[in-house]
Amino acid sequence: VAQSGVTDIVSTDQTALGLSRVSAAAQLGVVVGPLASATFQEGFEALGVPHARCLPAVFVLNALNALFVLAQMTLMDRRGKHSAPAVDTADNKSATKQEKGQASVASITENADDTQQEGTLRYAQAMLRTITIVVGWTAILSNSIYGLFAPHFMGFKQAQLSATYSAAAVLMVLTQIIFPRLVAKVGEHHACTLGILSVGTGIGGLSLIKMQPIHSLLYMLNRSGAAIADTSTAALVASASRGRDDRSRNLGLLTSTRAAARVFSPLISGKLYQLSRNDAVAPGALPYLIASCLCFAVAPLPSV
Repeated sequence: VAQSGVTDIVSTDQTALGLSRVSAAAQLGVVVGPLASATFQEGFEALGVPHARCLPAVFVLNALNALFVLAQMTLMDRRGKHSAPAVDTADNKSATKQEKGQASVASITENADDTQQEGTLRYAQAMLRTITIVVGWTAILSNSIYGLFAPHFMGFKQAQLSATYSAAAVLMVLTQIIFPRLVAKVGEHHACTLGILSVGTGIGGLSLIKMQPIHSLLYMLNRSGAAIADTSTAALVASASRGRDDRSRNLGLLTSTRAAARVFSPLISGKLYQLSRNDAVAPGALPYLIASCLCFAVAPLPSV
């Protein structure tokens, strides 16, 4: 909803900037969310709320905030729909027969071009959803499965895991801040390819290399690349859509595809991890290496 909303209120050349700000806000929530939750719980307790009800009160507060934002977006949407329509002037109604004939020919040509463009846009949307599935799988490997992989492969304790996750979240926020500059320099298509290549290099390398700080640097490269790939994919989906409704539908399908990847990929990842967990050369690396190969396979698609 936030991605669709921001693409409605910004100009086309500002789409990457708007989407990067939305993604940065989402990642920032991962960083400051636990701290904010603890602070609000302490505040409610100081106000006399029973300790057992402080956490539910935080959830209620978060829900009210979400409803407030939704109400604001609804109000903005209604204002846009009720804007005054354009009024035809006398000059607009006085077109000559010759002009009407030229308009008819132009309309036929335009319809033929639209049909060809429609096929291209459908192919582009399918391609971008495929990229989302692959990058979404690497997100599961970098979070849920990494919680199993890193203690076994690297000997990480819970404190090291938490520090790694937090550092990666901060890095993803910073990546979103510089993302518009990257797009301005290389374009959305090449930025998406660069992000996917970074994910493939990082996710594959961290599954094979134990040496520090190389292992952690590869993990950070993977997460930074994922931030670039996710946001640039959303920007490409928006630019490859025709009109507001089509854009909203495509962004919704993109989000649904990402959610679907997070449903089935943990099952596949867990099975592949168990199959390779006792491997003498690369214990537990099988799902990471397969995901890395898929990243390198789809990386050229945005730049085609």
